[in-house]
Amino acid sequence: MEVLNRMAYLILEDPFITAAELSQKLGYSEEKTIYYWLAKAHYQGLQAFKRAVVGGRFRLPAQIAKENTAHYGRLPVLDGFNSDGKPILTKESLSGSLAANVLGRMAWRYHGPIQGPVQSGDLLLLSPLNEEDPAKWILIGSAKLPTVVVKVTVGSTSYYIHPDTCEPANATSEKYRIVQIVRNLF
Repeated sequence: MEVLNRMAYLILEDPFITAAELSQKLGYSEEKTIYYWLAKAHYQGLQAFKRAVVGGRFRLPAQIAKENTAHYGRLPVLDGFNSDGKPILTKESLSGSLAANVLGRMAWRYHGPIQGPVQSGDLLLLSPLNEEDPAKWILIGSAKLPTVVVKVTVGSTSYYIHPDTCEPANATSEKYRIVQIVRNLF
């Protein structure tokens, strides 16, 4: 049943979801529709269905992986960047309050010299950069050492400048917006 599968995916994203929230996300006007589908599938209420889903007794069909960082998501941790500046993922991920940051899509630990506000050991929360993005601090991906630059927009043209030398930066690789810098003070 397609409706139960959709309910199960929503429960896996948020195990504390209520019947009212389920009905709203599925486009139903009343939460009793949720209970109708559960009764039709011989479940004794929403809690029983949640236990079956979370416990693995309700089998879901295969689906393309999708990570929702809004409530219980995880941020993938990058190992670095390839020669084109594309991210190289590890099997690690961050969860908790850092992952709740909706703007950040990935995390990377910077190890290099001080570049602008970024110091060695800082954890950078990154998101892909759109050219119309008003972001100021940008990371240019590189296989050797990614570079932190300042984005300056004059009219419709954007320039990328090294914050320490004020010289133009080579911005041909992938660029990422630095959403947040997390610094360990110990």
